[in-house]
Amino acid sequence: MATALRLRPLLFDALPSLAATVPFLALAAAPTALERCTALRDYLGRDDVWMKRDDLISPVYGGNKVRRYEFVLADARAQNATGIVTLGGLASTQVMATARFGQFLGLPVTAVLFDQPITRFAREAILTNINAGATLVYGGGYLRSAWRFRQAQQSPGAYVINPGAASPRANLGYVDAMLELAAQVERGEMPRPDVIVLPTGSSGTLAALALGAAYLGWDTEIVGVRITLRVATNALTIGFIRERTARWMTARAPEFGRALGKRRGRYRLFHGALGPGYGYPTLESIEAMEWYRRLTGRTGEVTYSAKALVGLRAVARDPAYANKKILLWQTLSDVRPEPAPGTQARVPKDLQWVFDGEAVA
Repeated sequence: MATALRLRPLLFDALPSLAATVPFLALAAAPTALERCTALRDYLGRDDVWMKRDDLISPVYGGNKVRRYEFVLADARAQNATGIVTLGGLASTQVMATARFGQFLGLPVTAVLFDQPITRFAREAILTNINAGATLVYGGGYLRSAWRFRQAQQSPGAYVINPGAASPRANLGYVDAMLELAAQVERGEMPRPDVIVLPTGSSGTLAALALGAAYLGWDTEIVGVRITLRVATNALTIGFIRERTARWMTARAPEFGRALGKRRGRYRLFHGALGPGYGYPTLESIEAMEWYRRLTGRTGEVTYSAKALVGLRAVARDPAYANKKILLWQTLSDVRPEPAPGTQARVPKDLQWVFDGEAVA
């Protein structure tokens, strides 16, 4: 893991107009490492697959929200926000990242939580959020959660981060990440990938990687392993995010639009890992959790990281990809501090039920 924060994104050097108009807050220890997935040799049936270690991108909290929050939380500061309001599932990694970085920056966080299957990771997430000082509001179902989220937004000085943090401003983080990867390829740290695999829900990371590849002129295919319903994650929603991000960037840095031209990047969705729905374990994802532990030394979870490995295995074993250079982009945080003793007693009464009974995974 890189130990020093990079103080300026590569995107600002490439697009000076963007640097002049978009605030930035250094949070990431980057570039993140590229490593061979040798521990997955038997699982994948090959030993030439790589991974990018965004799971270790920050000592505060890792994963794919850190690059996003360098731009999002900078904007919150620029707007003199006095707190952050967000929405996510009981086991939301976005809520955990928001709680941890809110605490780090001294911005109180209110998070509305909607239902999902109760896993050990969900319990860990709630304890992490409480330990970080977040105020948790239990929403229950989607409609009631949306209503409570709307209510929370009325707090004076509240800065709102929508589920998934897939706004164009946030997506700058992963357009920039592709420039980082390109520099690593140029230095010979790995061959240029033909395929990048990652889990996708709100799809901001996938859309931004595809846009970054297009900006570079790469023909790399971005494969998103779908972890939620098709109504939320499909070609239309991803295309909308990609185009909205491209327009937002071009409006602030016309040189980006000129360089991009008509290229929009290649991507597709892998639909075979979801199972019954968002957050539900499958037999394949439970098996993959053990392989994730072998790969990283940390426990994964069934919503994102394990299902990403299920999709990665399908791609790696597909004869059409036999000679392709494949990169797994790690998006789960493997920096997760242990909650302090007694944290569970501070969980709100309407969320104490999460700790009753057996977890599903």
